[in-house]
Amino acid sequence: MDAIFEAYLAAQRRRRSSPLTIKATTHALRTTQRWLDQRGIAPSELTLLQCEEYFDELLDQGAVSTVRRHLAYVRAAYRYGVRHDLVERDPTMDVRLPWLPDIEPATYSTEQLKAIHAAIRCEREEAAFFLFAFGGLRLGEVAGLRWAQVDFDRWQIRLTGKGGKFRLVPLHPVLNEVLREQKQRTRPLDEYVLTTINGQRLAARTLGRTVRELVDHAGVEVDSPSHAFRRTVATVMYEQGVRTRVIERIMGWAPRRMHERHYLRVADEPMHEAILSLYREDPICGRQERAIRLTALPTPAAKPSIWLANEAWRLEQLERRLGIQA
Repeated sequence: MDAIFEAYLAAQRRRRSSPLTIKATTHALRTTQRWLDQRGIAPSELTLLQCEEYFDELLDQGAVSTVRRHLAYVRAAYRYGVRHDLVERDPTMDVRLPWLPDIEPATYSTEQLKAIHAAIRCEREEAAFFLFAFGGLRLGEVAGLRWAQVDFDRWQIRLTGKGGKFRLVPLHPVLNEVLREQKQRTRPLDEYVLTTINGQRLAARTLGRTVRELVDHAGVEVDSPSHAFRRTVATVMYEQGVRTRVIERIMGWAPRRMHERHYLRVADEPMHEAILSLYREDPICGRQERAIRLTALPTPAAKPSIWLANEAWRLEQLERRLGIQA
């Protein structure tokens, strides 16, 4: 590859970018290099018009989302080259691609979740299903989940997600039960929750195929089946009235505040209450029905939980102070 592209890849490695990011960047730059070589164009001499022609050809071959990611990788390489005087200008600067259509995000209905649960055929599928459906974890997070990250005493999972962002995911009683059973089945030296036959870490691609096969076996049609679980968890919590800030903390979307970054090591009560709200009105499996009976989980008609009562008290005190000041 040209020195411009090689320099950017070297910078990515120095920045300790994830292997997947480096792999995707390398693929995009090599594809660009091949197109340039076929036309005898040096990367430093690529014009805006030629660049537009290149991405127009890509749009004829692939999805808009794929081409937009491709443009992002190539543009980042050229911008790096401009900053370090490897190239005079960025030919991708004025390239414009179609916007992605605004479609409804794919989620599972309760009936579909029940069907998927009924289609479970092995222990791996069972553990993966409950981690996705009751934890909202990403595919890579489930594949790479270590037992050291599962804190049974505090009922939580410690994760480091995208961008190295640390977050806590409370353990739903059902997920806690499934993981404890999984722990009893694993060998003492097994490091990961889901492993291969040899006890090695399960590849995300392999887990993705497993989930795809499970969902297909249940007769459910959905794109990106693993990520649809994550969207479902967030959607159900929102529909149950969970505050957006709490949902964002559980899903790892919210920017972490100073005290959370340095001091928070235990998921607080609002986060646990949010997880307990999942499918509470219409349980998706027998495990959850038993958990509701045994733990007497509150329903919307029941009296508010302790943290909700505290929130109401604080608002009442605030209203009184404002009334006095007025």
